[in-house]
Amino acid sequence: MSGADASPLSGPSAQELASVWAAAEAALRAGDLATARFHATSIAEKSRSRGLQRRFGGAYRLLGRIARADGDVESAERAFRTALLTYTLLEDGCAAAHVLAEMAQTRLGAGHFGAATDLSRQAVQRAPGDVRALTVLGYAQWLSGSPADGASAFEQALHINRDAASALAGRGQIRADLGDHHGALADLGRALSLGLSPSDEADVRSARALALAGLGERDAAEAELAHALALAPDRVRTRLRRARIRAVTGDTEQALRDLEEIRFTDTAPVEQATARRALAGLRRTLSP
Repeated sequence: MSGADASPLSGPSAQELASVWAAAEAALRAGDLATARFHATSIAEKSRSRGLQRRFGGAYRLLGRIARADGDVESAERAFRTALLTYTLLEDGCAAAHVLAEMAQTRLGAGHFGAATDLSRQAVQRAPGDVRALTVLGYAQWLSGSPADGASAFEQALHINRDAASALAGRGQIRADLGDHHGALADLGRALSLGLSPSDEADVRSARALALAGLGERDAAEAELAHALALAPDRVRTRLRRARIRAVTGDTEQALRDLEEIRFTDTAPVEQATARRALAGLRRTLSP
C-alpha cells in the first residue's frame, strides 16, 4: 500500500468503506445492480476525497463489473479504463493486469474476440501467473478460431490451479468439440462439481451431451442436452451441439436444418466454422 493510502485507512473510515464494499458485492451477486452501483459510487467518491487511490481504483473496477452485468459495455469500459489508469500511476502491475483481464472479459462477452485476445495477452504479460488472465486468453483464442492456442492457455492456468473451474470448462469443451470424449467428460464433470454460472453450466452440459453421444450413450446425452436447453434455450453453442448430436445419432435431416440456421446467426467464428464443417460432412454422407 502506498503512503497516500496508509493513514486514512486506519480507524472507523476503513471499517465504513469495508462495510459499504461488502454491501456492493452482495448486491451485485444478487443481481440488484442499482444498489450495487449506488454503493460502488459512494466508495469511489469517499476514496477520492480521502486520497485513497488504490481503493478508488478498486471502486471503478467494481463499477465496471456492475455495468458489464447490466449489459452496458461502453460504461463498463470507461470504468475499467479509469481503474487501469489509477493502478498504472500507482505502478501496481498485478492490479492493472486484473483490470485488463476484466476488460478482455467484457470484449469477449460482446463478441470482440480479437480485442479480447489482445487485452488478455497484455494482462498475462503483466502477471504471467494470473489464472484469470490466462483463462480469459484461452476463451478468446478458442472462440476466435484457435482451439490449440486456447487449450494451451487453459493448460497453463490449470498448472497453476488445477481447480480453476472456468479453465476446466474451456479445456473440456475444446476436447468435446475435437472428439476426445473421455478427456472432455473428466474435465467437464470436475468443472460442474466446482460450481459455474448458469450460462457456463449450459455450455458444459451441452459439451457433455456431445461427448456422451460420441460414446454411444444416447439417453444420457439427451438428458444433458435437455438440461442445457433449460438453462439457456437460445444459446447458439447449445443449438450447434444439438445439431451435432442429431448427426451422431442418425437424425441427419434435422441436423442439416439446424446447421443451416446457425450459419446465418451472428455467433463466434469458431462456431460458424464448426457449423460449416459439420454441414459439409453431412452433405458428403448424403451424396449418392
